[in-house]
Amino acid sequence: MEFKPKATVCAVMLVLLLLSSYSDSGGIGVAEARICTGKSQHHSFPCISDKSCTKTCLSEHGAKWTAGYCKIRRCTCQREC
Repeated sequence: MEFKPKATVCAVMLVLLLLSSYSDSGGIGVAEARICTGKSQHHSFPCISDKSCTKTCLSEHGAKWTAGYCKIRRCTCQREC
């Protein structure tokens, strides 16, 4: 009767896996916000780090950027659409 403990452990693991896949809101799916990106207006020289791009994007007025990153040596800003 060595199979019963193994079967019990497998059943418990399966139940835990199924329960962990559900979100707190009761549903399975989670909606994510769309992300809009755009070129930084003030950072005209090639970028080196994400940190400098984020600082530049956050300081741009009117665009309401929330983050920035360096992509192919160009600062790209992003925000929720």
